[in-house]
Amino acid sequence: MAGFWKVLLYLRITEDLKQNTYMRNLFRAFLAAVCLAGCSGADPPDNLVSSVDPKIGSGGHGHVFVGANVPFGMVQLGPTSIPQTWDWCSGYHDSDSTVIGFSHTHLSGTGIGDLFDVTVMPVTGDVTFARGTEDEPDSGLWSYADRTREIARPGYYSVPLLRYGITAELTATNRAGLHRYTFPESDDAGIVIDLQNGGCWDKATETFIEACGDDAVRGYRYSTGWADAQRIYFHAEFSKPFRDLHVHSIDYMPLFAKADFSTSEGEQILMKVGLSSVSMEGAYDNLMAELPGWDFDAVAEAADKEWNDELGRIKVETSDETARKVFYTAMYHAMIAPSTFSDSDGRYRGADGDIHDDPGYTTYTTFSLWDTYRAAMPLYSIFQPERYTDFINTMLAICQEQGKLPVWHLHGCETDCMVGNPGIPPVADAIVKGFDGFNQELAFEAMKISALRPDRGQDHRMKYGYIPYDKFNESVAYDLEYALADGALANAAKVLGKEEDYLYFLERSKSYKELFDSSLRFIRGKDSQGRFRKEYSPFASTHRADDYCEGNGWQYTWLVPHDFRGLVECFGSKEAFLGKLDSLFTVSSVIEGAETSPDISGLIGQYAHGNEPSHHILYFYTMAGQPWKTADKVREVLGTLYSARPDGLSGNEDVGQMSSWYILSAMGIYEAEPASGRYWFGSPLFDKVEIEVPGGVFTIRAENNSDSNRYIQGITLNGKAYVKGYIRHEDIAAGGELVLQMGPDPKVWYCANEPEEYKEQRPAPSERLFTSSAVEAEIARVTGMLENPRLRWMFANCYPNTLDTTVHPAEDKDGHPDTFVYTGDIPAMWLRDSGAQVWPYLRYINEDPELRRMIAGVINRQFKCICTDPYANAFNVEPIGAANKTDWPASDPYVFERKWEIDSHCYPIRLAYGYWKTCGDVSVFGETWIEAVGRILDTFKEQQRKDGHGSYVFLRTTDRQLDTKCVVGRGNPVNPVGLIASSFRPSDDATTFEFLVPSNFMAVSSLRKAAEILSQVNGEADMAKECLDLAAEVEQALKEHAVVEHPEFGKIYAYEVDGFGSCFLMDDANVPSLLAMSYLGDVPADDPVYQNTRKFVWSESNPYFHRGPAGEGIGGPHIWSEVIWPMSIMMKAFTSDDDDEIRECICQLMTTDAGTGFMHESFHKDNAEVFTREWFAWQNTLFGELILKIIDDGRLHVLNSII
Repeated sequence: MAGFWKVLLYLRITEDLKQNTYMRNLFRAFLAAVCLAGCSGADPPDNLVSSVDPKIGSGGHGHVFVGANVPFGMVQLGPTSIPQTWDWCSGYHDSDSTVIGFSHTHLSGTGIGDLFDVTVMPVTGDVTFARGTEDEPDSGLWSYADRTREIARPGYYSVPLLRYGITAELTATNRAGLHRYTFPESDDAGIVIDLQNGGCWDKATETFIEACGDDAVRGYRYSTGWADAQRIYFHAEFSKPFRDLHVHSIDYMPLFAKADFSTSEGEQILMKVGLSSVSMEGAYDNLMAELPGWDFDAVAEAADKEWNDELGRIKVETSDETARKVFYTAMYHAMIAPSTFSDSDGRYRGADGDIHDDPGYTTYTTFSLWDTYRAAMPLYSIFQPERYTDFINTMLAICQEQGKLPVWHLHGCETDCMVGNPGIPPVADAIVKGFDGFNQELAFEAMKISALRPDRGQDHRMKYGYIPYDKFNESVAYDLEYALADGALANAAKVLGKEEDYLYFLERSKSYKELFDSSLRFIRGKDSQGRFRKEYSPFASTHRADDYCEGNGWQYTWLVPHDFRGLVECFGSKEAFLGKLDSLFTVSSVIEGAETSPDISGLIGQYAHGNEPSHHILYFYTMAGQPWKTADKVREVLGTLYSARPDGLSGNEDVGQMSSWYILSAMGIYEAEPASGRYWFGSPLFDKVEIEVPGGVFTIRAENNSDSNRYIQGITLNGKAYVKGYIRHEDIAAGGELVLQMGPDPKVWYCANEPEEYKEQRPAPSERLFTSSAVEAEIARVTGMLENPRLRWMFANCYPNTLDTTVHPAEDKDGHPDTFVYTGDIPAMWLRDSGAQVWPYLRYINEDPELRRMIAGVINRQFKCICTDPYANAFNVEPIGAANKTDWPASDPYVFERKWEIDSHCYPIRLAYGYWKTCGDVSVFGETWIEAVGRILDTFKEQQRKDGHGSYVFLRTTDRQLDTKCVVGRGNPVNPVGLIASSFRPSDDATTFEFLVPSNFMAVSSLRKAAEILSQVNGEADMAKECLDLAAEVEQALKEHAVVEHPEFGKIYAYEVDGFGSCFLMDDANVPSLLAMSYLGDVPADDPVYQNTRKFVWSESNPYFHRGPAGEGIGGPHIWSEVIWPMSIMMKAFTSDDDDEIRECICQLMTTDAGTGFMHESFHKDNAEVFTREWFAWQNTLFGELILKIIDDGRLHVLNSII
């Protein structure tokens, strides 16, 4: 039954077609389209061409080319419509179905039109040789195209022409276009060659057409337009001899030629056209070299393969098919230009108008450099390195031919379109990235010549130091672009070792500062008298007639990607800079003015993604240390300002720039600083990207990636931890694997204030307080082992910091060593800190007698201090009475601070014991030592509080709750259970419950150390026994009162208890701490209760554990809230037996120093640049100690697994 209705339908259609010529032509076109679609078959899974939709960007303001071409080909063969407005620059707009012919050259994504050279139109019947207008169907050659049956894919285009009933099919090679036209039956069929048609104001100035026998035509078209002296030569051949060739001239200029044919129903006539910028002979040679035959399908298949091969240089894995389509379409658009300009024999027409022989590389044209230096050229340097070198060589040749690098070069002509020196950044970039294959000296001279030309406003810039608005239009835009180019040139000079040039152009690159108005915090126009414009709005725009270029003050204030830190300085602080940057995305999107620039599009606030000056701005957040904001903004732009629709671009495609931004950003990287050789991280869209590079394949893998998990948590490069906010070009080019760990929370995995050079931060040798030859030798040994230059730098800065800056060795009146140690930036000596500061140097005292004597002096001084006042924690070098004058009761003038802390006794014993065990010297264990131990025992016992509170009280007038003691200086009551009360913690903060558990553990081990010394060195058996008995009592009390049951972690140690059953579950960063107990040797590392406690303190269950974008760790109440002490991170590493955990700690220490090369007292969890105390010797030396322990433990590989 179904067959019957099919037959009936066929008969009905056939009868209609007999009666209606238009319907007959329409039906033929339909059948041809169906046949073509059916013959294409299913795309194989590795056919990336199937993921390309050339019509993305063909609507709106995208201005993309639609037609047939091959990557970077000379020919862009596609339909040209009757032009209407600005949006018809490419010759095609999705909203328009008119076709005036199929032109062999097109621009893609430009804001100005040109080309449309050698237009071909198949026709039937009588025609008018003109472009025509849509309101008069017979006014020209044009026809409506049936866009519903249009086929557009890379390398192939087809569309039915409704007026003529002809189906047009197009494909191309590099320098030739191949047409296949399916005609109806006609005695008056023809193919018209149109040399009149040109883009926008392009106009033919001289033309030539002649027949070559009965199956070929050749000619040329000279024209002026955007390219003011373009020359295009062609040679065309037909698969069928023409009956006649009619040449139609206008004003004696041959502008049209019609080859006449008689055709049968469905007959196909093929036409192939070779192009050349050199000559008609060159066009013929190009045609013969690339299209000797007539196999249309084979040529289309070859074009498909060529596109597939080039698209396959970057492979992505994603479940988001729309994103995949947008990505590969962007790849396609990015490879339309630059386009080949040299013939198959290498010859080309130069910018000087002369014909040049083969230079040994392919010459290109269509350099939209103001657009493409930002993303497209850097992208080519990654995945088109061979062509990139040819691009550079072409640009250098142009410079030799026209006296400067190209600005916007088109078909051998300098258009001088747009502002600045955009040819400099790509050339500088090639030098910085180490490309060879071009003359670097010639390249540098080309950049320098271009930068020093006294034209296009550069003369004013050299005179005034900036470009005044009363001397030159678009002054701000020109100046900023010149400054940016100078910065790129300076980078290249530095790489080439041209120091004088480097300093000159570096200084000149800062001219933008002259235009920064600190009162308004905008970069804006200034006149030749140094006065800013009186009438000013950062929202205002007058297209190409104000101080900016296609932008306004909001957009141009950020056009300083070459000197990010200098721009931040203009704002006064990074906080102010970020506040202004935040407002860019939240202020009104209204553009003020009667003649605003149409290029200001794709707005988020005043951020204008539709035009190039804004493209780097999102990455300023990563550069400023807030990469999560870059991630948010990049994902927003990728998801909302790009789509798979015809209007899927938010502005002009701009010859690949808009697409290149998408490609790089979707991969998770972007070269925000021109000619820097580094790509800053954003937020990868794809789970996996594979890029073909000179070193093989570079893979970017985003683990746990999703829309919610958009923030990078950590990075590894080739299996090694990576602690930079960017990746360098050489790392990509070498091949390998970059793994991005993604997560839902903001994170900073790098130091945003990373120094450009790792300069030694130590005092000059003559200014160092103490120098140990053994320590210096150790620094040399260790830095020689460390592969990470930053880690080497930090170790060399930190490890000797105590010796360099805090140690004051002397002798007492009896000639004994007496060393006073400052606690960092405070000119007082804390017993705890000083003992910890010199501890890491004990290992060298047998090699360095002076070092041994210095440390002996520290021990001597510590015991003297204990004898002076056993309840004091910090002392003056002399009895000068320096102390807080509000402290009560008043203390000895030697005492700087009288806070009772158990560890003030423990650290001196630990140091003395370690000293003795290392070198065997017993000179420090004299009468002062015996007296000090007696004082320690008396104090410990009194503070067990078995006989009441004891003699110690402390009161201070202060606004800090924990800087004094409650209960009139006595502290909270305790139940005497054998533990020792400590009125203050090692952070110098008052305890809440007086029995401080980690300090009691340290007291136990310290008493046993003291007993060993007393017994073996002093023969003080009774005192030794007293120490051991007290240690045993405290140890038992700890077992009974220090362990509590936690609902999540099980049995853990409390931080403080009171003997009544109350406890404080927390940990403080300062040592001794619960975390540090195994580091100090106070508990075994494998103690199950300690291991549970370790997990507890490094969790949100600890009220002083903080986690934020900058890092995670333990702080305390001593200073601000939500700050992390690096000491806690070190203690985690000291007490770990896990390589990954240790590596993670070292990475965090490396990235939270705010670029200073030193450890700070603390840093804010959200921003490591907010820190306390630039100089904190204890933590500096402790960092060095940690590095040595890792090496001693056979874990050098952990340190060398960080890059």
